[in-house]
Amino acid sequence: MSRDPMDTVPEERDLVFIAEWLTQQFLSPPDIQHVEAARSMAGQIALRRIGDCLGQPAAADALCQLLAAGSAADVTLAVERRHTALFEGIFRQRSVPPYASLWDGTGRLCGPAVDRTRAVLRDLDMHVQADCAEPPDHLAIQLAALAEAMRQRRTSAVADLTDQMQVWTGRFAAALIRADGVGYYGNLARFLLSLLDRIADGSATVDGGRAAAAI
Repeated sequence: MSRDPMDTVPEERDLVFIAEWLTQQFLSPPDIQHVEAARSMAGQIALRRIGDCLGQPAAADALCQLLAAGSAADVTLAVERRHTALFEGIFRQRSVPPYASLWDGTGRLCGPAVDRTRAVLRDLDMHVQADCAEPPDHLAIQLAALAEAMRQRRTSAVADLTDQMQVWTGRFAAALIRADGVGYYGNLARFLLSLLDRIADGSATVDGGRAAAAI
């Protein structure tokens, strides 16, 4: 019998934190302050703890090495360029748009996933900020909703949203890994898949409290 993913509080806190951290990574590239924090000893330890939590130590190691390669300014610029090329490119064959509607079988922007996510947001009493131009089926918005559902201990909402996301994130992540390999976003894709698996089956275990407060 699988256990309820809500019944281990320290684990739940770690998964909520990781979901919110991934929300920020997919919504916009890290600025130089965040890169510098991630390059610090505390930041590198935190990334490796995320990797251990998700069963992705190799991905965490690759991220640590990437973030430490070159100056903070150079790394920040490189990650920003990859974010733009991967998620904002106008050519589908060269970009990997982070929208559920493009990967869930609909194959077009603003498909049924938009209304489904809006319903989830209403149910959680969440609102997309006015300065966010992304549609509700953007990966970052769905991750934020998932984190909030976990925080509210809404077990059925967590299960429903995880199911919805797993319909499309497998194809999205596979495309992202093909496009970025062991780069910054390719490794975040590996984190994403493992996070959803952990939330779905409740199998993650973490030693101690919050996984990555230093990032």
